[in-house]
Formats: sequence, C-alpha cells, structure tokens
Amino acid sequence: MPAIIKDQEPLASHTVFRIGGPARHFVEAADREAVVTAIRAARRSGRPWIILGAGSNVLAADRGFDGTVIHPTGGEIRIEGNRLAADAAASMARVVSESLAHGLAGFEWAIGVPGTIGGSVRGNAGCFGSEMKDVTERVSVYDAVRDLVAEWPAAEAAFGYRESVFKHRPELVILGATLALGPGDAEAARQKVQGYARARMDQVPEALGREFFNPGGHPSRQEVGVPTAGSIFKNVLWSRRGVDKSNLLRRFPAFAAFTDNPGLPAGFLIDECGLRGRKIGGAMISPKHANFIINVGGATAEDVITLISIAKEYVHRRFGLLLEEEIQYIGFEM
Repeated sequence: MPAIIKDQEPLASHTVFRIGGPARHFVEAADREAVVTAIRAARRSGRPWIILGAGSNVLAADRGFDGTVIHPTGGEIRIEGNRLAADAAASMARVVSESLAHGLAGFEWAIGVPGTIGGSVRGNAGCFGSEMKDVTERVSVYDAVRDLVAEWPAAEAAFGYRESVFKHRPELVILGATLALGPGDAEAARQKVQGYARARMDQVPEALGREFFNPGGHPSRQEVGVPTAGSIFKNVLWSRRGVDKSNLLRRFPAFAAFTDNPGLPAGFLIDECGLRGRKIGGAMISPKHANFIINVGGATAEDVITLISIAKEYVHRRFGLLLEEEIQYIGFEM
C-alpha cells in the first residue's frame, strides 16, 4: 500500500497532548518498506525528518516541524512458539491482547503503557515493576546513514532507565521488535491484565507501586482520559551521578520512604515544592499526579515548557536535584 502524504498537517491532531503546529510534510507509512522509503526520500530532500508513533510521550512545538514527519501506521504481529514479533506501529495494548490469545505470559504489565512497540522500545518503557528490556530479544533496525536494515540483539540497544541507544542516535529507526515470552495459564494472565487495567482506570496508587505514592498521605493518582504526555520527568535514581543518597536522606527526612526504591519519584519532588495544580495558560500540573502536565483547554507548547521550567527550577532550588525530561520534543531548537 503506498504512503499517504499530507502537507501542513497539524501535529496537534497526532499527539495525545493535542498540542503542536503543522508539519511541512506528514507521511503515513503503512508498512516497514514504506517507512524506509519515506526516510530515503526525506534524506534526499535535505530537510529534517522524524518518526512519530502514537504521539503519547511527545511535545510538539507551536510552530510545528519544518520537515517530514513519518508516521508508521502498519502493525503486523507474528507469533512463533514463545516469540512474538511486532512491527513498530503495533500498539502495546494490541500486543498484550495477541499474547493472551496465543497463551503467552510475561507481557501482561504492558497494558498500562500507552503508545506503540517502537516508542516503548526506544524509551525502554515500563510499568508495574517491568520494562521493555525484560522481554525484548531482538530489535529490527534501519540505519538511515548506512541505508541498511539489520536485526540487533537486545544487548546492542544499550537499555537503561527510560533509555536506549535509539534516543541518542536518530539515524537508527526501530522497525519492529521480537519479544521472548513464555507459556502461561490463560485465565491467570487475563486476571493480571484486568488487575493492571483496573489499577489504571480506578487510579489505585498502591497497585501501581511505591514509586507512585506520596508518603505525605496524598495518593499520587495517574491521569486517565485527559490530554497529557504522561510522565514529564524521569524519576531521580539513587545511582545517578551526582546524587548523594546518604546526604539527601540526612537533609530531607521525608526521603526515607524511598530508601528501598530505585530512586525518588519526580512527582513526589514536584509535589513537595507545592506545585500540584499550578496553571499556566491552558496547561496545568496535574492535581492528581504532579509528574503529569495536562491540557485543560487551549494549551500551547509554550505553556507546557513554562511549567516544565518552573518545576525544574523549584526542585533544584529546594533539593539541589536536576530533573530530566522523559518526554521527547518535536520542532524545538534544543
């Protein structure tokens, strides 16, 4: 199926945030071959290009993107034994459903992750204590510079906390991934999925894990059904360079609640700065979960950027910690 090309397509129509100006060219690529063809054409034009999946973890600039946005729309899923191979455009929810239908276990947790396989591998997405690195066996990669498609073992992806090599080398495009799952009891797996989905929809913080809970007594609940890019910032890992755990625990007794956690939840730090509910224009730091910024109506990218800057400034000023964004930017000069 040939690609569909649109000019001056508003990115607000393709991001969960519902924010973003027009892309000079917007290409809907129906399969892997169409994605590669679109990238080759964009490179020949000399203009910048990017891949946009489900748009669930991105902020697009108000002025848009003066180049080609390539949006994969295919999503083939193939299962052989305990291996599930999915195109980058396959939604996480659909992959969970297919794994259950074929009696495979180990991916139930992903029902809580929005977006696609491609975006989830790129950001090593995770939820309920699991991450993509735990199940990814191989990644199908197109190297736009070398014009070469190859199958990479997961080790070459250099997965880290919300990290992978693909975040730092934009010429490497994820075309798909193979997941190593296992046989499981279908009914038990379905019950797990229902429990995870219920935790999201009912916004039960205890089921989401301690990293989502504010020990001050206010449950940090996730936003559901509102325009948001999800978690804005990465949590601050104790192992991160420059983070002195013992010193922080001594200076800030409230941090003791996270001693046994991998780190400090960004939402907790923002909440401790009194920023929950802070509003700029049409953007607001969520009253339910301070690591979410929501579009309450007519928000601009500038509104969101202002709130991000405020949160970073307040957290650094109070705790001496630098928050790092988890969301990806489109069309900004960074």
